Amino acid sequence: MRLLFEIGMEEIPARFLEQALADLKNNLQKKLKEDRISFENIKTFGTPRRLVLLVEGLSENQEDLNLLNMGPAKSVAYDTNGEISRAGLGFAKSQGVEAKDLELVETPKGEYIAVRKFMKGEETAKLLPELLKGLVNELSFPRTMKWGDKSFKFARPIQWFLALANENVVEFEIEGIKSGRESRGHRFFGETFEIANIDEYFDKIRKNNVIIDIQERRDMIKSSIEKNCIEENEQVLIEPALLEEVANLVEYPYPIVGTFNADFLEVPQDVLIISMEVHQRYFPILDKNGKLLPKFVVVRNGIDFSENVKKGNEKVLSARLADARFFYQEDLKHPLINNVEKLKTVVFQKDLGTIYNKLERAGKVAKYITEKLGLEDRSETIQRTILLSKADLVSNMIGEKEFTKLQGFMGADYALKSGESELVSKGIEEHYYPRFQGDKLPTEYEGIIAGISDRLDTLCGCFGVGIIPSGSKDPFALRRSALGIVNIILNSKLDLSLSDLVEESLNTLEEAGVLKRNKAEVKAEIMEFFKQRAINVLTDMKYSKDVVLAVLDRDCDNLIEAQLKIEALEKFSKNEKFNKLVAMLKRVGNISKDHIGTDINIELLVEPIEKELYEKSLEVSAKAEEELNNKKYAEYLETILTTENVIDKYFESVMVMDKDEKIKTNRLSQLKFVSEIFNKIANLTLIEEK
Repeated sequence: MRLLFEIGMEEIPARFLEQALADLKNNLQKKLKEDRISFENIKTFGTPRRLVLLVEGLSENQEDLNLLNMGPAKSVAYDTNGEISRAGLGFAKSQGVEAKDLELVETPKGEYIAVRKFMKGEETAKLLPELLKGLVNELSFPRTMKWGDKSFKFARPIQWFLALANENVVEFEIEGIKSGRESRGHRFFGETFEIANIDEYFDKIRKNNVIIDIQERRDMIKSSIEKNCIEENEQVLIEPALLEEVANLVEYPYPIVGTFNADFLEVPQDVLIISMEVHQRYFPILDKNGKLLPKFVVVRNGIDFSENVKKGNEKVLSARLADARFFYQEDLKHPLINNVEKLKTVVFQKDLGTIYNKLERAGKVAKYITEKLGLEDRSETIQRTILLSKADLVSNMIGEKEFTKLQGFMGADYALKSGESELVSKGIEEHYYPRFQGDKLPTEYEGIIAGISDRLDTLCGCFGVGIIPSGSKDPFALRRSALGIVNIILNSKLDLSLSDLVEESLNTLEEAGVLKRNKAEVKAEIMEFFKQRAINVLTDMKYSKDVVLAVLDRDCDNLIEAQLKIEALEKFSKNEKFNKLVAMLKRVGNISKDHIGTDINIELLVEPIEKELYEKSLEVSAKAEEELNNKKYAEYLETILTTENVIDKYFESVMVMDKDEKIKTNRLSQLKFVSEIFNKIANLTLIEEK
């Protein structure tokens, strides 16, 4: 059996479409499974006016149900005289049967009473009406509405239901809207039509100028733009997210080229592109060098060219660009530094003060980082970058909420035009990097240090006043801030202590009188928070997760050193000696893991091999310490492996758990001492044998 189900409605927002189709499919799969109805596959299709499900290979009947429900043991269900007990009667009643219908079943644990039930599967066609009604009623959206006199809620008013099982209508009704075999084509270039069978639907819907496959609409937009909308030496900027949105706005896409006045090109290119992409859903046209041309592509929901559509969109865009140019020209009338004073009135967070307060704290942390890295010669430009880093937030361009995506970019442009240095300008833009996973990272110290200081203040400040991410709640994007700091430090190879950075930031908050929680507790929480982000970042860099966990379990303070240790351990793990090392350390570690202390009494070393291990461990400990101090992590791993033969002999000859408590304790201390040598750079017990 095949099933076709279409929910027809007024146009829903583009962002609702694909999630609604995914939810419909998942809900249908769940319902079919619960109802014991098998199927081969489910396909979804959708446009702003319709949600479509196609089920192939739907079974004609439910599977029969043959259940054996187990009850209490025979000894509990019957008394010594063989009469049924209260427990037995209770079980029979719970199963809806008489006591005589109970049977005894032999199990490995003995005899138990049971009830055998058989239910013949119903015809699928009889179950489909309620099943489809449930699909509609249970579908949720970010926002819903009621219409007319109906109490039913949906994303937009429902107009029709088409529901066919093979050639037959699946009849149901929701608030006066009855299912049938009727559908509707394109709103302007199609008609209402009826279908006799499911295959006819796919033929007639296309004839009525509706492309129901989302990926096909995307491909049509791209190919039509490439064939019909660009001339030689031109290219169209097609952002994947915008392509996805536009494809979900139309039922039949027809790209049209529009133009705008070239005078608008005096405004920074990114501003114009934002106006086109975000506000109007247009695709900008660039030359081969990436320079914006006074042209764009609008995708019409129609089947042919329309001069009216072209002119209408040109008029709307012209008004948008005029606003952008006005904001830009107004902002340029005053130097960027004039905006800094206004930041004293912009609240960052009620307990943490204004954005100006935040900049003051970030400046102090930046001074500390600058000195730590020996960059005093860049101190002036770094501090200037921080002072101006948020000044564009109160500009006309950003403050009017029209171009918020351009914060940082506009600040950089205004800074240059205000006479600031290129380093400061670039730092203002780069301090926002990375803005999302996979985004570019800052390249100059102005943006690097400003970005770390700003994020640290956000992170430590929020934790310090009790704003801590939980589940999906992270209103101040603290996870993103921590990830940004980790990525910047690793990418820029900064020899910095995370612990010291957090301490410095918490000190500035404490001095400002805004730290509301115990500083030591907050610091511990933030360091653990950083550790989890570092695990994610380093694992994404394709290091083995067990190696990453082993190293960061020991120390997550200096990320550059941690990465060097991970690289050394990762490389060593590919060596045939690696499994020997893991096996050896686990043997030593497991037997001494609960023991505390490494004080060894030489006089209690009874066996010769104990003395040999003692001398070898002292030698290895001294050599390992020197190698670790010089960051020779690969050599350190080779050094600790030299203890293998001695340790093997030790375990062959010595009974660690001696009857003499003093000897036993001494031997455990000796092994604990060896274990600690092994685990200097990583908790090697977390490493898996390769």
